[in-house]
Amino acid sequence: MGIRSFIKRKVNQRLTPSDAGPAPQSKVADTRSLPRAPDSQGFSAVLRVDDLVDGQGRTVAVGSAAIAVFRSGEAFFAVDDACTHEDAPLGEGKVHGTTVTCPYHDWVFDFRDGRCITYPDRYVGCFTTKVHDGFVWVGARTSEGSTERGGDHADGLNTSKRPS
Repeated sequence: MGIRSFIKRKVNQRLTPSDAGPAPQSKVADTRSLPRAPDSQGFSAVLRVDDLVDGQGRTVAVGSAAIAVFRSGEAFFAVDDACTHEDAPLGEGKVHGTTVTCPYHDWVFDFRDGRCITYPDRYVGCFTTKVHDGFVWVGARTSEGSTERGGDHADGLNTSKRPS
């Protein structure tokens, strides 16, 4: 279930001092509601631009699909939320540059193209994104992800059988 990765992350959060410092003075927060209907190109508004900071991800819903949206600089990327190992929510993973580490078993994905760094044949599907009028919009699927599931953990647990 990935309890070791979960505990490790929680312990590190408590032991690592916050380097964020005091919050900078910012502009007035955008509190507008998300547009409910898709736009004329079929994109759905999923977040306000300011809802995600650089290096952060979040799980959103578009229809019945769970999609992970990530921010890298001023660019936004969207992939299937389910890790191709055991369907963990990638939107809750740790972001490093343009990759996200699965919160359960540490598989790593490049969210720009869905490529799995840990197991290259286990990519996640991708979606188009755009920013318009202060909102992040998710559009059509640009690639399908792997339907295969399972495999070894990348968090140090070896699940392969060893000869006796």
